Amino acid sequence: MPTPEWWAEGDLFEGCNCDSLCPCHVAFRQKSTNATCHNAWGAHIDQGRYGPVDLAGLNAMMITYCPGPSMFDGDWVALLYIDDRATPQQEEGLLAIFSGEGGGPWARIARFFKEGVLTAFGRASVEFARDRRTRTLRVNHAASLEVEAIRGADPEQEVTIRNLYNVIHGPEQVIARSNLSVDAQGLKWDNSGKHGLYSHFKWSGP
Repeated sequence: MPTPEWWAEGDLFEGCNCDSLCPCHVAFRQKSTNATCHNAWGAHIDQGRYGPVDLAGLNAMMITYCPGPSMFDGDWVALLYIDDRATPQQEEGLLAIFSGEGGGPWARIARFFKEGVLTAFGRASVEFARDRRTRTLRVNHAASLEVEAIRGADPEQEVTIRNLYNVIHGPEQVIARSNLSVDAQGLKWDNSGKHGLYSHFKWSGP
């Protein structure tokens, strides 16, 4: 069956064990701060459709372990958790999008996964929260990611970067600090006050 046309937009945020600003975010070929990268992306879909299936309100988290020395070297362990509120049809759409099998921006990320595929996939209670300067996603007892925008010279304005080449983030990204804890599928880490970002994404495929 051909892949349905799809689109989605919403909040994307990330945290890892690199110092801010993560060298890998600037360019995948740059070496990670700590030789290996312990990373997670959280996503909340404000609106979107996979073919006729509505995806609005659903959440997902992608957790990756990148053995380094740069993310470009590939061989990532990649764990995907999606919202257990998803119907079977919504699950199919989310899995296609984040695995890269449905085309779009995640297809360009998936080539760095070990053997080009997700290491593991699961459904879980995924709780999302958002306010003006923070984004939070919690996956049962498996993972928690919180990012909070840093303060700039004007404390009322977010500190942003534009015009970086980035496949999955929106064109303007807010620099943040992250707290990321993971205990899932043999991956276990707890990092505080490290690199973080958030943006408004717009994806489509195939």
